[in-house]
Amino acid sequence: MIIFILITHISAQCSHPIFCQGDILHTVQTQKIFNDGKTFVDMTMKKTETEILNVWKTIDTKNKEQVTAFVADNFIEAGSDLESIRPSDYKEKPDYVDNIKVEELKDWSLEINKIWLELCKEFKKGIEDSTSILYVPNPFFVPGGRFREFYYWDTMWVIDGLIISKMFESAIKMQENFVYTINKLGYIPNGARIYYKGRTQPPVLAQITYNIYQGLIQDGQEERAKQFIINSFGAVEKEFQYFYEHRSIRACLIFQNVYCDVMLYHYDSDIYYPRPESYNEDISIGHANIHMYHEITAGAESGWDFSTRWFADQKSLESIQTSYILSVDLNTFMIINMKRLASFSKVLGLQAKQTFYDTLSKNTEEILLDKFYNKETYQWNDYNYKDKKFNKNFYASNYFPLNLKSKSDSNLIENLKQMIQQYPGGIPTSIFNTGQQWDLPNSWPPLNQMIIQGLINNDQKELALQLSQNVINNAYCCFQKSITQYGKGYMFEKYNAASVGTSGGGGEYEVQTGFGWTNGVVIWILNTFGQQLLLPTCPQQI
Repeated sequence: MIIFILITHISAQCSHPIFCQGDILHTVQTQKIFNDGKTFVDMTMKKTETEILNVWKTIDTKNKEQVTAFVADNFIEAGSDLESIRPSDYKEKPDYVDNIKVEELKDWSLEINKIWLELCKEFKKGIEDSTSILYVPNPFFVPGGRFREFYYWDTMWVIDGLIISKMFESAIKMQENFVYTINKLGYIPNGARIYYKGRTQPPVLAQITYNIYQGLIQDGQEERAKQFIINSFGAVEKEFQYFYEHRSIRACLIFQNVYCDVMLYHYDSDIYYPRPESYNEDISIGHANIHMYHEITAGAESGWDFSTRWFADQKSLESIQTSYILSVDLNTFMIINMKRLASFSKVLGLQAKQTFYDTLSKNTEEILLDKFYNKETYQWNDYNYKDKKFNKNFYASNYFPLNLKSKSDSNLIENLKQMIQQYPGGIPTSIFNTGQQWDLPNSWPPLNQMIIQGLINNDQKELALQLSQNVINNAYCCFQKSITQYGKGYMFEKYNAASVGTSGGGGEYEVQTGFGWTNGVVIWILNTFGQQLLLPTCPQQI
C-alpha cells in the first residue's frame, strides 16, 4: 500500500487587486474599454501596484474617457511581457518530412514547421511583479492569437509535434516548466497567467513525460531518457496526488459492487468569482451567483469551455453543473496516468509503487469500461452523480477509452465509422448546435487525434486512416483558402466538421490562428500516415 503525503500548501485562487479582483478590473471590464476582456489582464503595469491603486483613487470611475486614459497612462499593451526567440534545436527540414508521399503535403509540412518560429516565446526578465504572467524559467510555445502564454493540455500535442521534429531540447524545456510549476503551486494552472490559478486542465503531464521518454529511447538516448524520468517522477506523482485528493469521489459511493479504494474523477475549481479574462461574460450569466462562477470555472478547467456536456438542460450555460459530472475523458486521462506512473516506477526500480499503480489502474479501468458503457448507444457516457444519471448524448470524448485498448465491440466501431462518413471535416465535438465552441459544428484536432490513436490501439488502422484523412483535408484546405484570402496560410484552433475548408466558430471569442495543438496533431498524422495520405480535394471557392 502506498500512502500519499498530504499536499498541505496548495496555492489556490488569485488575489491580485488589479488583474484578478477589485474595482479597477470591474470598471475596466464592465465599461468594455477593450473588445476582448483578456486584453486588459494581459497588459503590463508601468508603475508599481501601490502607485496605480493610488492614481485610481483620483479617477471618476463613471467617466469612460477618464478610465480609458487611466489605462493608457498606467499600462503597456498586452503581450509586451513576452519576447520571441528562435528555438535552439529548430530544423529547417525535419526527418519525418521525407516519409510523406504526396509532394504537396510535404511542402505544406515544411510551411507548418516554420510556424514553430512564430510561436516560441519566453517571458521578459525582471517584470514578474508588473504583469499577470505566471513565471516559468524556460522558453515555451504558445497556441497563437489571443493566447499569448502557454496552456496546459494544449502543450501535449505541441510537444508531440516537437518530438516528431526531434526538437527534444524544446520539448524537455516545456516539460520542465510544468515540473517547476507543480513544485511551486502543487498543480498546473489552466495557463501561464496568475488569473488562471485555482483551476487546472486535463492532467496530461504523465503522458507528456512518457512521450518524451519514448522519443529519447527511439532516438538512442537511453541514459538521458532514464535521467529524465528520475527528474520528473516526483512532479508527475504530485499531480496525480492532487487530482486524487481534490478532484475525486469514491467509486463505491456511486456504483454498487465496485472497489471502494478506487476514486472516480470530475473537473472542479477553487474559484467563486468571475473569470478575470472573461469578466463580462461571467457576470452576465452568473449575476453575482458565486456557485455559478464556480461551475463556470470548473467548465473552463475541463478544456471544454463551453459545451452542452456540462449543461443540465442540454441548452444553456445558465444550467452549467460541471463539478457534478464524472467525465469519461478525465477518467481516461487518470487511468493513463496510473499506467504511466507504473511504467516510470519500473524504470526506477520502485517495485511497490509499480504494483500499486498497476493494481489501481486495472481496478479503475474495469469500472470505467464497464459501468460507464452504454450498451444501447455503444459508447461510454459521462455520469452526473448529483442527478444520478448518464448523459446518453454523443460527444467526441465518449470514445477516449479506446486509448485503453478496450477491445471495443463491432457496434461501437460501426457507429464511429458512420460518424466519420457523415462528417467530412472531422469528428464533431457534439451533435448540438448551440453556439458554444465545444459543440456542433466544431471539430477540434486534439479530440480527433485521441480517437485516431484509440482506433490504432484497437487494430482499426483503416478507420484511423479515414479519420486522419478528414482532419488533413480540412486543415490543408483551410490553409490554402487563407492564402487566397489573406496572402498567408493559417492553421486554425478548430474546424467545421460538416464543411471541408471551413474554420470553426462560436464561443466567447473569434476563431484563433497559430495554432499550437493543430500543428502538433497534423505533424503527428503526417508522420503516422505519411505514405497513405492522399492530396485533399478542396472546394472550388479555394
